[in-house]
Amino acid sequence: MLTQNIISKRPNKRGYPPKQLLSSNKLLKTITTRLPSSPTASSHTMKPETTQTNPQIQRPYINHLHPVNPLTLLSNTIHGLLAPLFPPPCYGFSLLRRRNEEVYSLPWRPASSQLRRRRSSSSPSLRDPGSHEAARESIFHSYTLSMNAFAARLTDEEAGRVAQLDGVVSVFPSRPRRLHTTRAWDFVGFPVSAPRNLTESNVIVAILDSGELHQYQLCFADLQLICVSYEFDGYGIRRIDPTSESFDDKGYGPPPANWRGRCAFSGKLRCNNKVIGARWFRLDRKVPANDVLGPEDHKGHGTHVASTAAGIAVPGAGVFGMAVGTARGGVPSARIASYKICYADDICNDEDILAAFDAAIADGVDVINLSWERIPEIVHRYTRRGAYHAMRRRVLTVSSAGNQGPMHRTVVNYSPWMLTVGASSIDRQFGTDLVLGNGKRVTGVSVNTFESSGKFRPLVLGFEAANTGMSFLGQMCGPGSLNPEMVKGAIVLCKITGGAGVADSVVKEAGGEGLVVQMTMPVDRAEAFKIPSTTISKDDGVIVDDYIKNSGGKPVARIEKSHAFTPNGTFVASFSSRGPNPLYSEILKPDLVAPGMNILAAYPTYLPFTNDPTDPRRSRFQLMSGTSMATPHVTAAAAYVKSFHPKWSPATIRSALMTTAGAIVSPNSTRNKDLEYAYGAGLINPSRAVDPGLVYDADEGSYLRFLCTKHPNTTAVSILTGTRSFDCRPFARAEGYDGLNYPSFHYVVPESTRPSKAFFRRIVKNVGDGPAVYKASVESPKGVDIVVKPERLQFAQPGQKMVFVLEVSVAPVLGRPPYIVSGSLTWSDGVHSVRSPVAIHYT
Repeated sequence: MLTQNIISKRPNKRGYPPKQLLSSNKLLKTITTRLPSSPTASSHTMKPETTQTNPQIQRPYINHLHPVNPLTLLSNTIHGLLAPLFPPPCYGFSLLRRRNEEVYSLPWRPASSQLRRRRSSSSPSLRDPGSHEAARESIFHSYTLSMNAFAARLTDEEAGRVAQLDGVVSVFPSRPRRLHTTRAWDFVGFPVSAPRNLTESNVIVAILDSGELHQYQLCFADLQLICVSYEFDGYGIRRIDPTSESFDDKGYGPPPANWRGRCAFSGKLRCNNKVIGARWFRLDRKVPANDVLGPEDHKGHGTHVASTAAGIAVPGAGVFGMAVGTARGGVPSARIASYKICYADDICNDEDILAAFDAAIADGVDVINLSWERIPEIVHRYTRRGAYHAMRRRVLTVSSAGNQGPMHRTVVNYSPWMLTVGASSIDRQFGTDLVLGNGKRVTGVSVNTFESSGKFRPLVLGFEAANTGMSFLGQMCGPGSLNPEMVKGAIVLCKITGGAGVADSVVKEAGGEGLVVQMTMPVDRAEAFKIPSTTISKDDGVIVDDYIKNSGGKPVARIEKSHAFTPNGTFVASFSSRGPNPLYSEILKPDLVAPGMNILAAYPTYLPFTNDPTDPRRSRFQLMSGTSMATPHVTAAAAYVKSFHPKWSPATIRSALMTTAGAIVSPNSTRNKDLEYAYGAGLINPSRAVDPGLVYDADEGSYLRFLCTKHPNTTAVSILTGTRSFDCRPFARAEGYDGLNYPSFHYVVPESTRPSKAFFRRIVKNVGDGPAVYKASVESPKGVDIVVKPERLQFAQPGQKMVFVLEVSVAPVLGRPPYIVSGSLTWSDGVHSVRSPVAIHYT
């Protein structure tokens, strides 16, 4: 198993590369004298994070080096031997000269780690484990654009020794990541007629996902907005047809001057002035059999995400006669570039994620979309580090909250410099009726494209149709659990706690003609299946069970084609991950929600409808659900705001989106019982966000003060910033309870039986057209008193900043307190309404 390390390096005194090469002996002598004989030889240096203790097993490690020098000394230990093999940032190459005149060079490339070797005719082959060549081969990527680091295959022992070198900030193993997996724009009040700014053509949107498809109506309008798809979950463009009407570049000039990407298609595939770039990352060069080392899309996830963000209006879109209408993206004036990092095995490796982040930032993007999921981790994880470096370059990272709801504390991508998005419903749901033999109808949820023949079929319970000794697994319709003799021609009822999983495949393989999935979890996500299917709730399952018991031993049913209906109010999807923030408890996450249920968007026609190779159905569009689908709505909204305000910082754009979001109101309170832990500031409203009135801004210094206050030992800050020993002393302690100028407020009550109080300090900036007077209004929940000082803010001119303090006082609670209660603060000048949620969490 391989591991990757990112290592930070220090500059020389002048901060420039050396004027001459060091000899091999002198260099190695310098390094080896500093290198401890074992990982534990130095107690004051950090150790690499590892998951195994065998020192002989190699795996990818990422080594982070000191970030502020143009002299890069990227070194790797191979059986006790180090060799500097990586180039200084912004310089052509770095050389190591040996006594036999063998020279290795690493060209400076944004996304290339291939070493070129020049060897004299007298150079011997150096293939032994302790050789420079072995060291060279262990390093397979350098990060030189937005950070200084490299990825290498190291044993735990080697990683420990590297971690103790001067100039090394952090060393940690690479791990795989997985993806999170239109009417919606009208639903959030963003119609086709929304005003557009021609400067939209100067905005670059990066979608770090699975790729775009160039073959159908994933079209983009005549403005020159660049929608760059950085394919972090790995399914890039399957094929590009520049002559297709959907991707015709007629009327487009050359790519904008600030575009610095490139096209990596091979063969007959070419980019054009619409599709301006395509690249891929798989640094270990290992791909599943059903994928390729190239930007080709083998999943469809990225295509769906990209068209949600930037597809033009396509009349007649739909899925087999369902959801028929016009599909469109939020910022349709886009060009496309695809960066593929994940592949058909659903794996996205850490080293590839970081490499794509590095390239995306260097390419000059304005907004980055991250629609994939990861397990919550400590501060030096990749997406958070990549997003931090993006923030440094004034690039906003919009990320999915995850699909692990409705459990609390499951939100991911929770860093305060990221905009975290949950998934809401829209005003359309898909129901699929199960008609029982007694005439009763039970309406479930699915995307069932199969026409009903009207014929009733036997209805059997999975555990009763199970093979001998497999009744428990048969109840869930697990692999190999069903008896074909009992299932053939029947509809099978499977009882499952979570998602349907492979139940449709199991029933189909056993000869079944239909599937009913009874779930104990909430039922709101419409999924497509390989056979006629529907998903019902536990309560509806009782109705079906009663019918079976009273059917005289011959229960029958039929499943009808899905139909659309309007749900009762807006709610947060059950799968959308919830807060509170697992790391920074003072920061409320998710930040807001956007439509993420049953979203119609483009889909590759060369892929089967259910990603099952045996499924003959094909569709130019697909209905998908997930926070992956919600995120591009917010990314597009951020790009829309950016087109009107190109100089706004990432935090300012986030503030505009959050403070103009609509409050979630539903007559069904059980659907939204998690309050702000489910929906944050509320549902996005892009039209309002371009004129928010007041904004809460934050820069890198703000985040560093916040981090230094939360992590006084500075180790976490050093890892995140790529600094060997970050000095927090120049930063004054962050003021207020949360220490950050955030657009929302979150107070964790330390003890519910005693009174408590917290103060929040905020700075707001007037971004209106002229002088303004804002008055505060608050909504306080029972047992909580919210006070604002001052209650009136008078701005003499645009751009002026003013300070206020919000005080939250919580009374003691007798008995069991609620998990969360919510209030709000709203500043209004009669034209603008600047709303922030105030959430109180009882521990």
